[in-house]
Amino acid sequence: MAPLSRPAAAKLVRGVLGADTSDTWVDGCVRAGAGNPLLLRALLDDLRAVFPYRGPDSDGMEPRLPESCADLYPGAFVAAVSWWLKSAGPGSSGVARALAELEHSAPERYNEGGTEKAERWTPGGPGLPGLPPGPAGHHEPGPGQDFADFLAELTGADPDRVGGWVTAMIRLGVLRHVPGSALPRFAHPLLRGAVLDGWPRSQRQALHHRAADLRQRRGDGAEAVAGHLLRTAPAGAAGDAASVDKALRAAAADASRAGRTGAAASYLRRALDEPLPRERRSAVLTELGELEFATLRTGGIPRLAEALRLQERPRDRVLAAVSLGNALANRGRPHAALDVMRELGPLDAEPVLARTVQTASAFFSDHDPEIRRAVYTRLHERAEHSPEGISPAQHALLIRYRVTAGLLSAESAVRQIRRLLTAPEDPLLVPYLLAVAAAVTQWADVPDEAERLIRTGLTEHRLTPLHPVHRSLLNTWVDTAAARGHYRRVLEETADRLRTPDDAARTGASNFLAHRVLALVECDRSAEAERLIAGVNVDETHDSWEPNRFLYARGALRASVGDPAGALADFRECGRRQLGRDVVGIVVTPWRSAAVECHLLLGEAPQALALAEEESRYAAVWGTPRVQGRALRVLGAATGGRRGLELTAQAVDVLRGTSLDAELISALVTHGLQLTASGQPRQARPLLREAAAAAERLGAVRLSGTAERALRASGTRRWNATLTGPGALTAGERRIAALAADGRTNAEISELLHLALRTVETHLTSTYRKLGIRRRGDLPAVLNSAADEPA
Repeated sequence: MAPLSRPAAAKLVRGVLGADTSDTWVDGCVRAGAGNPLLLRALLDDLRAVFPYRGPDSDGMEPRLPESCADLYPGAFVAAVSWWLKSAGPGSSGVARALAELEHSAPERYNEGGTEKAERWTPGGPGLPGLPPGPAGHHEPGPGQDFADFLAELTGADPDRVGGWVTAMIRLGVLRHVPGSALPRFAHPLLRGAVLDGWPRSQRQALHHRAADLRQRRGDGAEAVAGHLLRTAPAGAAGDAASVDKALRAAAADASRAGRTGAAASYLRRALDEPLPRERRSAVLTELGELEFATLRTGGIPRLAEALRLQERPRDRVLAAVSLGNALANRGRPHAALDVMRELGPLDAEPVLARTVQTASAFFSDHDPEIRRAVYTRLHERAEHSPEGISPAQHALLIRYRVTAGLLSAESAVRQIRRLLTAPEDPLLVPYLLAVAAAVTQWADVPDEAERLIRTGLTEHRLTPLHPVHRSLLNTWVDTAAARGHYRRVLEETADRLRTPDDAARTGASNFLAHRVLALVECDRSAEAERLIAGVNVDETHDSWEPNRFLYARGALRASVGDPAGALADFRECGRRQLGRDVVGIVVTPWRSAAVECHLLLGEAPQALALAEEESRYAAVWGTPRVQGRALRVLGAATGGRRGLELTAQAVDVLRGTSLDAELISALVTHGLQLTASGQPRQARPLLREAAAAAERLGAVRLSGTAERALRASGTRRWNATLTGPGALTAGERRIAALAADGRTNAEISELLHLALRTVETHLTSTYRKLGIRRRGDLPAVLNSAADEPA
């Protein structure tokens, strides 16, 4: 029968449910019944019996039209749809049920271009993680074939009859097209549910098995195949199980590469339902544990523990134990991590595996001061009594320990590290050696070498996030960017590394967060930094080195907003914790120099001088320009007088000519302020102008403001022209300003220059300030006038 007209259908609905029935309910009922008088009357009978409608003028909220047939009783609507299917014949009913079942597992390709948000399939949707939009053709069937062909082949129906049936059902209102998609859908979830009602689960699963096989034969993407396998029962035969496992793992790899970890985890969980051999099951568990490591509160630990239990070969057991131990250590359970390593038993016949266990244990020990001290004591004793049994990676760990204890110079440490890098080392231990070498060279102000080692470790050794070295290398990568003063890069690098699992309690006191806070402070975005750390409780985090770095960052933030007492408390606590870990030197976190500045602001000169002298002693041992210049600067500030001037002048001399712009700017400002205070403002101004110019180039807004205030204190009435106007723009600022003046939006500029949107916004903000304008519309005139000026 042809569907009723809209007025006729509305009259029928309101005649049964009441004259105050809203248009929303009328539209829903008409779509669910496809406007068919028989189906619509049956639906209304059910609704009137068990779901009485309350209009918007009555007390309470208007109820929603149910979307599940389970909500309808006694089931007149389901019975009417069932009668319709039987009347249509087995061929049409088979196609209808297949189409209804495939709605939530068909490839996203069939919904591309849809304009209705509710029609999009999103990850984590009902019953099946969907497939978000991907590149065109990612799930595309063979050339010249569309979804009707696929449906016909799947059900064994005549393709022409399937196409005709779909067209007729669309005309009758049973099906509808999603705009821009080749996939027809049932007009309402109630209608789809009624079509599927009573269809045995086994037959639905068999349909998906056939669909997966068909998609595989047609060359569809791995996720298109896996989308059907998720809705099937485990295969009975071993060969079928291997095929299903292969398809699901391929789909998981594709989804993981695309950043869809939820979908990837779903594929792997389904693979575990198959009767897999021990070795393959362990591999799937490890992959799943890797995904859950960063997304679930459990950190993937149950999966990794089961994977370890299934391993039989010594090498595989050690690698599985390292993965599990790393997950435990990162969840604040270093004792459990070391227990896992000890439970491997003696490995005397496998010296490389024994060293791997010892080296990994040293990395795990960084999460607990007492364990760290015990592990390195044993390692030091082995190095003394059996030096031939210590690998280059373990020697590197001892060097790193002595560096943090303030017992080695940078020159000696780098020389020893470079020698170790040329020594033969087992492939299992090379990543550990690279990670330690990268950290030491970064501390020694050899950033190019550090970055080269990091790239080698990350690209040539295929490290997974479960490997202890993976996070270590990423941390050193961000450390290096921060040491260079590349604050915008730090913000970009840390943007996606602060996410915590949705169901996990937020701890957040990580090295990535610390660097992000410090970069925000330097970019004069302290309010944003304060919002970022709100709720982070250091006392609730495990006692690793990362909360110490966070304390230092929070202290810097507090100092920037005028709270020297709060900042001093954080710096002191950071130092107390560092000393408790035997980290006495100044290469990791310069908490002493930061505390000196707070003591001076609080008028506590004796305490400031004592800390500054202590910092100076350790700086003399390490011997790099960065630590020497910083130590001389704070010692000069704490000493004051003529001797203080001499010390800050030495700091400037040590840092000038290096690439340590941020440290040089601070030294120039401190020395300039001392000159001004001693009655020598003329000598101070060139230094302060140099500091302001360097801060502008670096994009260090906080340092730039500090230099400006110091210039004003020196009596400068007019701002240096080189720091304002079009000539003060950096190359990046000029390029972005030109595009903005041409009418490009920030998003378009970001895409054209391959920059983060925040970077574009920061450059434009700096440009407006230098040009003395407030609006984007002023850019063309200012830039054009600059171009017209004679050279």
